[in-house]
Amino acid sequence: MTPWRCLSVLIAATLSAHAAMAQLARRQARVEITTPKPPQVVIVDGHRVLVYELHVTNFGRGPLGFREIDVFADKDQVAAFRDSALTQMLQPGTVLNPFSLTVAYVWIALDPPKVVPARLRHRLVFDVLDTADQRRDGGTQSAIDSIVVPVTHVASLLVRAPLDSGQWLAGSSPSNTSDHRRSLNAIDGHGYVARRFAIDWVRIGPNGNTYHDDEHRNENFWGFGQPVRSVAAGEVVAVLDSIPDNTPHAPLPGFAPRTLAGNFVTVRIGPGQYATYAHLARGSVRVHVRQHIGRGELVGLLGNSGQATGPHLHFQITDGPSVLASEGIPYVLDRYTFLGYAKDLDPDKHPSIPRRAELPGNDAVVGLP
Repeated sequence: MTPWRCLSVLIAATLSAHAAMAQLARRQARVEITTPKPPQVVIVDGHRVLVYELHVTNFGRGPLGFREIDVFADKDQVAAFRDSALTQMLQPGTVLNPFSLTVAYVWIALDPPKVVPARLRHRLVFDVLDTADQRRDGGTQSAIDSIVVPVTHVASLLVRAPLDSGQWLAGSSPSNTSDHRRSLNAIDGHGYVARRFAIDWVRIGPNGNTYHDDEHRNENFWGFGQPVRSVAAGEVVAVLDSIPDNTPHAPLPGFAPRTLAGNFVTVRIGPGQYATYAHLARGSVRVHVRQHIGRGELVGLLGNSGQATGPHLHFQITDGPSVLASEGIPYVLDRYTFLGYAKDLDPDKHPSIPRRAELPGNDAVVGLP
């Protein structure tokens, strides 16, 4: 037998021995698992995905280590998260201390196209840890099964893009690792992910960059002052128009929760559907509260107000009128052209793929009609 073959057999035997040593505790893991917002299918970057979070709280006396999360639709397994895939979806980390909470950010691709299940069942396995965060007793594990979450069977809201034609960077757009996806805010005793499907829109100019000349002047950014338009007809429910624009890349002033979005407009576009346009230029808002506006109507101009280090439009759709104290809900753009990703975009040679009824993926560059 060749040396490498011997080594492979030895490694396999060692792994099997460790697996045999691990024993499953009779008592279920003393955890509470909740889902603040049921999963719903949305199409992102050509993929149908289910997006939701599991809030896992440890009510036991000792720490637990996440070992695996398995997701089933009826008897079929639709996802298995282990090792690095499990680590990447957990925040703050893989160790769940007593009386603490960890959030599992779940992102399940239904590729190739599968029938959307009516419900999802979850099985979570934990390592029982000692105070040094090591597995006890040669590998005691604890599990909890039959955590069932209903799936929302509602089509994603179809809207137009909030900006006019040109090349735009869809910054921090929907993915399981974007800053928006992980922005859990606790407000008035409740946690929200209002920016679950939010996008930061930044215009790209003919030089292939987001600005020209001095990058410390708002006027030199290609997007500054661009029209921001309503993605759908609706009624204006909130407006703020008095926050000064920031100097790009300069230290930001302090903000209260009310002013984090800077100048903004929120429009009720349907039952439990609120579109927010944030970081608008000071004095640029063109609508007022209780005004009914049409699809494509001008709401303001792109700016750099609030918690923003450069000119861009923050856009999101939520289930409530609050910018932060509401849950982000999925939507799709009626059409755009996919041009590539910012990290490797070649201005002179790039794809030009028409996309309809979906959202651009994280940091995609798109052409708007």
